Amino acid sequence: MLKVYICPKCKAVRYVSKYKTQCYKCNVEMILASIPYEEYIILDTVGRNSIIQGDIAKLI
Repeated sequence: MLKVYICPKCKAVRYVSKYKTQCYKCNVEMILASIPYEEYIILDTVGRNSIIQGDIAKLI
C-alpha cells in the first residue's frame, strides 16, 4: 500500500510503500501525511497544499 510522505523543510511529496523515507531534495526525514494515498490523489492542488501546510504546522 502506498503512503504519502511530506518533507517538513522543502514541502516535497513522495509516494512510497516503505515505513520511513528521506527527502530526495534535501535529505531530511519526511513525515507521514494525515490522510491516506487514496484520498490524497483525489484532491486538487488547493486541497493538497492545505494538507501539506496543516501537517507541517502540527510539527511546530
